[in-house]
Amino acid sequence: MKPTAKITEIFHSLQGEGIYLGDPTTFVRLAGCNLDCSYCDTPQAKDDGKATEMNVSEVLAKISAVTQPGQFVSFTGGEPLLQSGSLSAIIPVLKEKKFITYLETNGTLPRELAPLISGIEVISMDIKPPSACGEDLWDVQREFLTIAKEKAFVKMVVCDNTVPGEVERAAKMIADIDKKIIFILQPAEGRSAPDIQAVRRYQGLAGQFLTQVSIIRQMHKIWQIR
Repeated sequence: MKPTAKITEIFHSLQGEGIYLGDPTTFVRLAGCNLDCSYCDTPQAKDDGKATEMNVSEVLAKISAVTQPGQFVSFTGGEPLLQSGSLSAIIPVLKEKKFITYLETNGTLPRELAPLISGIEVISMDIKPPSACGEDLWDVQREFLTIAKEKAFVKMVVCDNTVPGEVERAAKMIADIDKKIIFILQPAEGRSAPDIQAVRRYQGLAGQFLTQVSIIRQMHKIWQIR
């Protein structure tokens, strides 16, 4: 049986966050998530019952129709590694077509990442502290980043209730693996948005341990694009 993927949407736009902000990117949003974060901005992707089940050929055709060689193809969600079997069939073909493979992940599924790592060129790992998701994920995220370190930058959404100790713990964890890994603090939007001075304090705190700590907002909402 040919592998299939549960897809919420496939579309071409500009990267709206992280270190490749503004780069042309095709987004492949896979359905299903293993976490329930308070600031989730894509709750529709959690429900895989509302997704479209597509075979690998269909997914590749849709990507190829809107993507040029040398552009990014970002697997996002939800949590795309929940469908690692489908990704294992899709990613090698994208590499052959000279697309740049990009994974957006919560960093909690290291066993699913390991067999895919050679085919992924960029990993955006979103640290989920206990204050955001209600779970202690530090150990599994450390294991994940150890596998991903040569291809990863790390992002942490900071809210009005972010605990400074969590920012420090995240920075120390990253530094233990490689202090040159880029750490992005992404201010939450809307009612849970933090004060910018608080975010700058978090930046200074994390900067005691890491070479580069940047504050980068989600820009696609400001640009009014998907």
